[in-house]
Amino acid sequence: MTGEPPFALFVRGTHEQAFDISDQLGFDMDMQALAVSVFEDGENSMHVQALYTTEAEAEAAQASLDLTGLEHFITQLPDEDWVAKSQAGLPPVQAGPFFVYGEHDKDNIPDEIAYPIQIDAGIAFGTGHHGTTMGCLLAFETYRHSISPENILDLGTGAGILAIAAAKAVNSRILATDIDPDAVMVTRQNAALNGVADRIVAETADGFGSSVIREAAPFDLIFANILAGPLIGLAPEISQALQAGGTVILSGILNEQADTLIKIYEEQGLSLQNKDQLAGWTTLTMVKPQ
Repeated sequence: MTGEPPFALFVRGTHEQAFDISDQLGFDMDMQALAVSVFEDGENSMHVQALYTTEAEAEAAQASLDLTGLEHFITQLPDEDWVAKSQAGLPPVQAGPFFVYGEHDKDNIPDEIAYPIQIDAGIAFGTGHHGTTMGCLLAFETYRHSISPENILDLGTGAGILAIAAAKAVNSRILATDIDPDAVMVTRQNAALNGVADRIVAETADGFGSSVIREAAPFDLIFANILAGPLIGLAPEISQALQAGGTVILSGILNEQADTLIKIYEEQGLSLQNKDQLAGWTTLTMVKPQ
């Protein structure tokens, strides 16, 4: 980074609150942040750090959030490379054979890891630390050997972690889509960084109304790691886009929302294969009958 040191917005809360705030800063705003990072800060406490070029930008971001009851403040940081420091603050994440790490940990990949995935935390689209991403990776590892997917959709790809994991683990065609063109750009960059750019097509798409998804369907595996509300609304289209015998891995679901999602997708003819819970979030694996 060059010029004046950045201004940091700090917010401390529970795991759920911190991830909700980081998602809002990373996805629901116009990406004013230079970097958004989430750090463990106790047994059930985390803090979010969002970096901005000017104090006015940090104040605008703060004003856009409902921070009632949460500790939060804005400060100008010392003249250092704080994007790099933010990246270095995040530990690697292991989910079965997948190991999601930042550049600072590239020399610390365990020998037994089959599929290392480099995702640097300066990008505000997710780093694998969210329980929903880890849940999807673990669910994918559980079922990938039995389903042998050939045509995969990563719906709401974010940083592209799930698409990259699939590209490394199976010989498949992978379409990664997101409503945010910045997320698509980041996915392409991360795919190249991880040596799988030739196996992933990343495109901007607003749901199943997009021709890029319609023309690639049907899929035998769909990742849909978004939020419960959109998952409910997309249930008919997700089911329709699955080929017979296809699998969908759903996440972004709070534990208390899981039964509602199961019922809605069962009404679309899908059957529940597995229900996993991690850090307050549920991942559902459901199958369309032959």
